[in-house]
Amino acid sequence: MSKYSTNFGESDLSRGQIRGLAKTVAVRVYDIILDSKHPEYNSMGKELAIGVIRYAPLDRKVELSQINKLPYAFPSNGNINLLPLVNEIVILDVLPSEKAGDKDRKASKLYYTSIVNIWNNSNNNQLVNELEEKVDTGKFIENNVVKPLSPFPGDLIVQGRYGHSIRMGGTISNNNELSDESNNGKPFTIISNGSTNDDEKVSHVVEDVNLNSNSIYLVSDHIVQLEQARDKTKAWKKPPTKADTYKGSQVMINGGRLYFNSKEESTLFSSKEAFGVTSNTINLDAKDYIALDAEKIYLGEKALVEEFEPVILGESMEGFLYTLLFNLQALADDLVVAGTAGINVQNLITRGKVMKESLKNLQNQINPGGKSQLKSRKVYTE
Repeated sequence: MSKYSTNFGESDLSRGQIRGLAKTVAVRVYDIILDSKHPEYNSMGKELAIGVIRYAPLDRKVELSQINKLPYAFPSNGNINLLPLVNEIVILDVLPSEKAGDKDRKASKLYYTSIVNIWNNSNNNQLVNELEEKVDTGKFIENNVVKPLSPFPGDLIVQGRYGHSIRMGGTISNNNELSDESNNGKPFTIISNGSTNDDEKVSHVVEDVNLNSNSIYLVSDHIVQLEQARDKTKAWKKPPTKADTYKGSQVMINGGRLYFNSKEESTLFSSKEAFGVTSNTINLDAKDYIALDAEKIYLGEKALVEEFEPVILGESMEGFLYTLLFNLQALADDLVVAGTAGINVQNLITRGKVMKESLKNLQNQINPGGKSQLKSRKVYTE
């Protein structure tokens, strides 16, 4: 027997029950186990009971006191779980139970396979029986703003209840702003979170990269009409194509805030052409060091255009100033004692000859408007 098996009692079906359910059966959900706080969590198998529903036929009137005596069914898919709400309608199916691998290979139990799309709405498909006592639906909030996506031909669409969705498409459609004759049949994927269309006259909506709370667009040969938060490009010799005009293979991420965090190693960006950042402020804060390297580094818009003001090399400049100040200090010493008794003016003449040669060497180190030993050959400012 599998280590996961347990005795779920009435979920195991007899031959007669299996024959009686050998067709599509729709039932109403009256309860669902979602966590360990549910009163039947322990008795129903603990973690194995997550997602289990209590149900009754649509034509049956159920008292609140009878709910815990209703039959139950299990979710059929362990990878994609679409959990129903109380009063939603689900389809039942008879499939092998956990006991099928032991003595009884035909052992079966009930699973629910899908939620009936009563209202054609991803937020809520509850069908309330007004004749019954009010059934607790938990803390679910019905949201009239959330509307299903308008499908394009051939789409694969996954939708949550609160305006989150994944669309995999690529076919021309009236509402499809991404596809046209030039790229019809080329794939795109849209992951979107937070629908904002609250027009009551609209029953189905299409993703809007600018209005949805956040989204990721993976396109192969398409234009995405993204409104850039900023478009300043003065730090570029050749400005990049704007977001709403570029057509090609790209991944576009848009949201109120983007946060990338590498908790164990590094965050790396590698680009064949350019890497651009435009913002109100750009802040770099490193613990050990910040390193910048390129054939040329420009500080300011004018530096990019003119390359007229290279930065000064600090160590070379200090050596230059030290030599200049040493000569000036020596001259000052000679001038202080030049008029005293016994001191010949010849000392000043000698000092002048020495300084002249030294100053000539210093002059050779500078070259206004050209390359020199004191100026950087790769960093320019304005």
